[in-house]
Amino acid sequence: MSGWTPQLFAAEDTIKVGILHSLSGTMAISETSLKDVALMTIDEINANGGVMGKKLEAVVVDPASNWPLFAEKSRQLLSQDKVAVVFGCWTSVSRKSVLPVFKELNGLLFYPVQYEGEELEKNVFYTGAAPNQQAIPAVEYLMSKDGGSAKRFVLLGTDYVYPRTTNKILRAFLHSKGVKDADIMEEYTPFGHSDYQT
Repeated sequence: MSGWTPQLFAAEDTIKVGILHSLSGTMAISETSLKDVALMTIDEINANGGVMGKKLEAVVVDPASNWPLFAEKSRQLLSQDKVAVVFGCWTSVSRKSVLPVFKELNGLLFYPVQYEGEELEKNVFYTGAAPNQQAIPAVEYLMSKDGGSAKRFVLLGTDYVYPRTTNKILRAFLHSKGVKDADIMEEYTPFGHSDYQT
């Protein structure tokens, strides 16, 4: 019994934090650095006394750029690993795949990148910009004299939720500014596409 006591006290002195970023697959190039930043931040917080006197303990999982696996790994973090909060996802489709799990288990997700908007869930902190905060101001600038007075636009994106929804919003905005469909080209490429020459 006395051998278990230090572990019991150790568990009470830590707060588990889930890290849900792809460390393999197509999205690893973007998400591995987010995992590294989260771990660095946890180390800094712990070096400064933790949170309310408790150390943070990272629990890192690899959903491997596989959207259904994101949901499975989020369930593992919340149900088995008993994390207090999760930092993770990169693509909108990964976020959308974990939402039902976070809602069901009343977990908390910090989503670190811009997103397409049109979604608001009490279980998610959206820390990035929506199109009205990022894409529309960029297009307004391009249409201005200082931005080159652009009159024709190419809306290029990877074929998934964020680019399609953002481009739908941008197309509507361009229409409101008098830009005709003939002056808007919209193209999508699959994940992993790398040859943009054509």
